[in-house]
Amino acid sequence: MTQLSLFTLTNQIENDKVSVNHLFFPAHSQTQWHRHERDYVIVPMEDAVLRMESDKGVQDAVLKRGQCYYRDAGVEHNVINDNDFDVTLIEIEVKK
Repeated sequence: MTQLSLFTLTNQIENDKVSVNHLFFPAHSQTQWHRHERDYVIVPMEDAVLRMESDKGVQDAVLKRGQCYYRDAGVEHNVINDNDFDVTLIEIEVKK
């Protein structure tokens, strides 16, 4: 099995209300397993299908450019870009 490269997270805004991150997934890359400590919103910058691994198994996440989605904190998961093209997401974590 080929080892996947890692995505790149660049923090763009950090204050007492939100943390905004630029997530860059080169083709055939992954986040590795992680858990979000805060609720968050993802904004896809292009259409893509990403593979989501969690304790519930593996599911495809169909993303549409500019169509945001929300997730609650606490779910442990790994995100994989299995595409032959790069994918960029904007992640907005909500601080309470």
